[in-house]
Amino acid sequence: MKQSKETFDIQEFQDLLYLFKKTFSALYKKETSGLHCSASHMEIMHYIAEHDSASMKDLAGYLRITPPSVTTLIDAMVENGLVRREAAAADRRTVRVSLTPKATSTYKQLQKKKTILLAKLLKKISTEQKEQLSAIIKALVQ
Repeated sequence: MKQSKETFDIQEFQDLLYLFKKTFSALYKKETSGLHCSASHMEIMHYIAEHDSASMKDLAGYLRITPPSVTTLIDAMVENGLVRREAAAADRRTVRVSLTPKATSTYKQLQKKKTILLAKLLKKISTEQKEQLSAIIKALVQ
């Protein structure tokens, strides 16, 4: 008896991941447009919130971009009152960045909107599928 062999189309999987990211990003951008905060700014606020403050070098490494690119992003955030720069006490050449109260509030609003959007997307699948998806993602990232 011939056994059927399941095939997994990795390209289709990549396309689906890309489509999910694109769909979620478009919804997120639409929902957060009034907050004038780019995805990069959100990533920076997330990192700083998780680490209390961060050096420009730390941010560049986290975002996988060059220090001058981080400087450009931070300049815009300083101008918008989201972060403040401070020279490190131990080494004045090191610049640390911390969130302002405005950024903390904006970050919380963005996180809440992201949670709501994700919940809307997940309503399309069953509880069992959500649990399976969660288990699969855990397996992939651990």
